[in-house]
Amino acid sequence: MRRRGIAKYIVLILAFAAIMAALAVFFSTRSSVSYERPVKPVEVMKPEKRVIRDTLELTGYIEAEAMIPVVPFVSGTIESYPVKAGDHVDKDAVIAEIDKEPYELQKAQAEAAYLGLSSSFGRVEALYQKGAATKQDYEMLKAQLDAASAQLELAQLQLSYATVRSPVAGTVLMAPSAAGSIASPESPLAVVSDLSDLVVSVKIGERYFSRISSLRDSIKVEIASPQGGMSEAEIISIAPYVDPTSKTFEMKVRLLSPEGFVPGMFVNISIVLAEDECYALPYYAAQAGGGLYMLSDDGSEALYADIETGLDDGSWLAVPDGYADSFFIVRGLDGLVSGMPVTVVGEDEA
Repeated sequence: MRRRGIAKYIVLILAFAAIMAALAVFFSTRSSVSYERPVKPVEVMKPEKRVIRDTLELTGYIEAEAMIPVVPFVSGTIESYPVKAGDHVDKDAVIAEIDKEPYELQKAQAEAAYLGLSSSFGRVEALYQKGAATKQDYEMLKAQLDAASAQLELAQLQLSYATVRSPVAGTVLMAPSAAGSIASPESPLAVVSDLSDLVVSVKIGERYFSRISSLRDSIKVEIASPQGGMSEAEIISIAPYVDPTSKTFEMKVRLLSPEGFVPGMFVNISIVLAEDECYALPYYAAQAGGGLYMLSDDGSEALYADIETGLDDGSWLAVPDGYADSFFIVRGLDGLVSGMPVTVVGEDEA
C-alpha cells in the first residue's frame, strides 16, 4: 500500500514536470510582439510678424455737435421763405420774412408817443430850470419819456425780428415751413448745423470704465460707415459716472475727417485699446488653457509649452519675440499630448 502511494506521487511529479517543460518550449518558440506608439501627423508654422489690436467694436449714429433751431421771436404770416433743406447759409442769412405791417404800425405809434412826450418834457425841463415847474412834474414827465423811449426801442426790435436770420453759418438740415404759413416762437422755421463738426455719442459697458478712463490719451477711435466712409476720431468727453439702469457710460468723439458723413448715419465704432507689432500665431493654435504645442528640436515629438501670450484680436495672438524661430503645431492638435511622436505635413514644414 505504501509503495503504491509513493508511486502515485512520483507519477504526478513527472506529469507536472512534463507540463512545465512543454510550456517552456512553447514560450521559447513564440515570437515576441513589441508595442509602438502611433505617429501623429501635424502641421507647424513659425510665428508671423503682425500688428495686433485689442479693439472694442460698437455701433452708433452720427450727430452734429450743434444743431441750432432758428426760432422767430415774433408771430405773423410768412411772406418769404427762401431756404430749403440742404442749403448752405452764412451767418445772418435771411431764413424767412414775416409780415412787417403790424410791427411797422406799432413802431409808428411808439415813435409818435415818444416824440410827443419828448416835446412836453423839453418845455417842462425849461420851466423847471427857471423854477416855474415843480420837481414832481419834472420827474413824472421824465419817467414817462423814459418809458416811451423803451417802448420805441422794443417796437424797433420787434420790427427787426420780422426778418428771421440764421444765427450761425452752416447747412439747413430741416426747413419745415413755407410762405403763407404762420410763424410763431413755439415752432422753429429751420434747423441749421455745421456739418464739418460731427460727433458720435456711444454707450459703453461699465466693465470698460476704468480702463478707458485711464487710457483716454492713448486710445485710438475709428469710425466707419456701411457705405465705405472712414474717419479717425478724437475723444471729446467721457462721462464721469455709470448709468445704474443700463450699466453703461457715455463717450463722445469728434470725427477728424467728416467728409462723406451726415447726421443720422449709422456707423461702426472701433475703439483701439491697445496696439502692438509683434510675432503672432493663429488663435486656433492655443489650447483651452492657453498653452501651445511646439515641435522638438529634432522634429520628432510634440512638446507642450506653457507660454504667456500677449494681445489677441480673435484671429491672432502674440507670442514673445524669443520664440520667433520656433516651430509651433497649429493643426492636428486633437488628442495630442506632450512627448507624442509626430510627423510634419503641410507646406510650412520644419
